[in-house]
Amino acid sequence: MKKIALSLALLTTTAFARPIPENERITPLLQGKREVTNLVEFAKLGINQAQTSLDLWSGSYWPQYQGSLGVRYRDPSFISLMTSHEQYDKFKELREKSPLYTYAGRENILSPAEKYDSIVGDSTMTLTKYAWELGEKNAKLGKVPTWRGICDGWSSAAQMMPRPAKSVTLKTPQGTDITFFPEDIKALGSLLYARAQENVIFLGKRCYPVVGVFTGGCDATNPGALHKAIANRVGVLKKSFNADISTSSEVWNYPVKSYKFTYYNVFNEEESSDFKNVFEVFEKKHRFSKSGRRHERTYAIVGVKAEVVYADMREANLLATDSINEDKALTKTYYYDLELDRNFTILGGEWTSAAPDFIWAPNDKTYPLSDGEVNGRPATEEEIRKAAQISSKVGQPLSVIVEKLFELSK
Repeated sequence: MKKIALSLALLTTTAFARPIPENERITPLLQGKREVTNLVEFAKLGINQAQTSLDLWSGSYWPQYQGSLGVRYRDPSFISLMTSHEQYDKFKELREKSPLYTYAGRENILSPAEKYDSIVGDSTMTLTKYAWELGEKNAKLGKVPTWRGICDGWSSAAQMMPRPAKSVTLKTPQGTDITFFPEDIKALGSLLYARAQENVIFLGKRCYPVVGVFTGGCDATNPGALHKAIANRVGVLKKSFNADISTSSEVWNYPVKSYKFTYYNVFNEEESSDFKNVFEVFEKKHRFSKSGRRHERTYAIVGVKAEVVYADMREANLLATDSINEDKALTKTYYYDLELDRNFTILGGEWTSAAPDFIWAPNDKTYPLSDGEVNGRPATEEEIRKAAQISSKVGQPLSVIVEKLFELSK
């Protein structure tokens, strides 16, 4: 394991950090709690390793190249296209060859959007149309970028909404039974958060890498900010936050499940669970990497190996129930060093590996509300239909419907 010498390939993608900027202060993540910033206190509190108390469920990001929530993921014909990773035009062609009326008696294999439109009595299928239009709008040279989807919605909904454990059967206004499987319910919850959540807690900025061998990308999340965010949000509060783990212009959001910090000496790579065994006093500064960029109050520097486990996405499955057995996890190992003052308070740091682009969290004090519900939640069939059509035009399912599905699925 070599953390000090960077390869040429890593130099082109690794983001370097400066002392923590104002827009990466972690205070908004703390819900009014005191910020723990000192590595000595980290050890006393036992937060060099921890996991969230949330039940972070895995789900699909409903990629646009497959038709987003419009894809009939339970239909064998569509499954074949998904398995072979066909592009948007193939999914659209199949859908056009398979009109909705041909699924009479087989409503349970319709797409999440089609099921939703049917339940709210929207004969114009507004949400379904919206889902398929996403592919049309985002096609480039005949192809839709495979990363485009609603991972932002999934990563938030997995934190804010309970796991849909079982299937739910509802009747359409015409009296037809339609079963919403856990994957359908997750899809609608994810879309609600993707299109209607507001006031998210955002640290850093989205970066667009510059093309060039030595130009690198952007500053990414400051290592000091990330270290404190993980320890305070996950270790102390037992909550989670999202990280864009991509180092490119693509965005891949994942919520943090757990982490483990191991400290190491930046010169000899000796590792320890106790930072005091391996930190180096910041003297003879020319010996240290990027010494001219260090915080002016830096007294010591210590390396960190952060093993972060994220809840992972997966393709929608065909099960009638859902449990942690269906979840996936993604582990990322980050290397960076921390700049510490004489009290061992974190001042900032520098990356020696690829880094998360930015971090953010859904706002615990707000709940997504669709445009059709801003003047009050609909109650009658007619109110629901009208509100749904208004909201579906901008890709928002009604929160009153989504909440009910999650409640019944517990």
